[in-house]
Amino acid sequence: MERKENMKRVTLKEIGKQLNLSPGTISKALNDSHEISAETKKMILAYTQKINYIPNFSAKSLKTGRSNTLAIIVPFISSSFFFDFYEEISLILSQTNYQLILLQTFNDEKKEKEALELCVQSNIDGIIISPVKNDSSLSLLMYIMEQICPIIIFDRINHQLDTFKIGIQNNKVIYQATEEMIKNGRKNIILLLCKDIGGNTSRIKGYKDALFNCSIPYNEQNIVEISYSSPKDDIDEELERKISSLLSSPHPPDALLSTTDTLSLKVLHILNKLAVKIPENMNLIGFSNTPFANSLNPSLTTITQPTRLMADRSVELLLEMLKNRNKKNYFEFETYFLDCKIEHRKSTSVSRE
Repeated sequence: MERKENMKRVTLKEIGKQLNLSPGTISKALNDSHEISAETKKMILAYTQKINYIPNFSAKSLKTGRSNTLAIIVPFISSSFFFDFYEEISLILSQTNYQLILLQTFNDEKKEKEALELCVQSNIDGIIISPVKNDSSLSLLMYIMEQICPIIIFDRINHQLDTFKIGIQNNKVIYQATEEMIKNGRKNIILLLCKDIGGNTSRIKGYKDALFNCSIPYNEQNIVEISYSSPKDDIDEELERKISSLLSSPHPPDALLSTTDTLSLKVLHILNKLAVKIPENMNLIGFSNTPFANSLNPSLTTITQPTRLMADRSVELLLEMLKNRNKKNYFEFETYFLDCKIEHRKSTSVSRE
């Protein structure tokens, strides 16, 4: 059998020799430096594309201390919200010289720590993260912020790290959704949560405030928390058991507000399975960015987060921090609250008044 030789990595020196240019000129051209003319850049780019040249980013990183690589760390990419956010970030950065890597924590603090350590080892230039908990990896995140690179927190913005944070006012949007159900004649409303998520405290507050302001007694049993680390976890049995128990109580619920993409889709399936008429006997609002909400049976009323604006603001702030990374005390960190909207569909269309 004929043995193939290993592919040899082409160096800048070798490219320069072929084009009668210095390695420095080649490097500057590939980095779109203003010092190199457009004509020379065009010639170099054409040649490197012809030979399928792939830059050695590791060598570049060792030389410059920069990797031109950013990291996004999310609980799980199978959530439509986190996928849309990652996709939007990728699209924005495709117009820059930055590369992007994606890391998942699966809502696990140990995996979050491992992801952050990998960022340090890989000489990442900046991190955008949705943390596992309000205090998860705090000491490591503080070290990275002080010694390694800037960090932006999005979505789960109650984290204790002092930096820029971009998210929504969970208490406000849950208040609005709860109030809307009450105006629709519903008085026994379930709030369905993923256990140990950072925004739960704010969401519960918004729910309680809406009940209080509408003179509806708070029932602790109507706060239902489900434990799962990934949207792929098999939680259907636990969810069905808890919903069935409430439906068989002397005063069954007449509305349900779900706070994650996964729970929203699963609970709709379970209610259909249990032959609960939606919206006649049960109003349903989901916290979801799924593009299939209109295709569900019935179509699902959803709280939709401003994913694109959240991604735009995250990148804008991170690049600004990178630009001024050597200026101590340059920034006064802020938390940006973006507005959500409720997309009305058939799962909340019938009033009981």
